[in-house]
Amino acid sequence: MLTISPGRIFVQLIGVLLLSPCSLSWGASGSAHKELQIMGWLESVFLQPYNVRATAKLDTGAKTSSVHADQIEHFTKAGETWVRFEFKPDKDENAIVVERPLVRKAVIKERLSRSSTREVVKLTICKNGHEFDTEFTLNNRSNFNYPILLGRSFLADVVLVDSSQTFMFKGESDPCSSKSPKSP
Repeated sequence: MLTISPGRIFVQLIGVLLLSPCSLSWGASGSAHKELQIMGWLESVFLQPYNVRATAKLDTGAKTSSVHADQIEHFTKAGETWVRFEFKPDKDENAIVVERPLVRKAVIKERLSRSSTREVVKLTICKNGHEFDTEFTLNNRSNFNYPILLGRSFLADVVLVDSSQTFMFKGESDPCSSKSPKSP
């Protein structure tokens, strides 16, 4: 008689998933079809419409995504509150000026039970040939290793994170890398 423990089945299932192509889909018959990409905890993404490549940390411990922002300014455009900020994709690269409508302000919990209020904007990132609109808090991330953090609010419907991998999809082979930058 063959006996298989539930733990062994789980380990085998994970092995099959990791050895399969880098996407996973499911859906009951007649339901919406959902496809998730398996990505490493670090990946290259392209900030649109500028098509600027930056390294993003995929962080399942963070609820909200965050983007590096310097020189944050509020201004009014067509009766709406907007923000203007500088984004540096890498410490050695020139900053680009980004202008977006202010979506809301969010209270973010920080270490040692402190909290801060941050501006939230919607940005478009491109990864593996697909564009995604998601909300980002604006934060000076110059003391962090990576200018973009992708949290659970983005990851939930898009990505399964393989914490043992980085850069599973190389930036130079990403179809997003060949897009021409557009004027914002």
